[in-house]
Amino acid sequence: MCALPCLCAESPSAQYIINASQPASDKIFDVSAFEKFLHDKIKVDGRVGNLGEIVQISQQGDGKIEVIAHTQFSGRYLKYL
Repeated sequence: MCALPCLCAESPSAQYIINASQPASDKIFDVSAFEKFLHDKIKVDGRVGNLGEIVQISQQGDGKIEVIAHTQFSGRYLKYL
């Protein structure tokens, strides 16, 4: 048992995948521009552009964007961003 429980506990991690493959294949939606939008607009600790190691955004395959958060993060936040 660790003396400091806050250091031993694993941080909550959440993984969200945004699938925009259908609009991307129809040339309606630019996935790389949307990834940049997410980098510019997601707030961490009340500040925009403060992602650091806490939130990672990457493209996966054709038309999919993966968002991995190593802190408390809501999927609803991505939906209404």
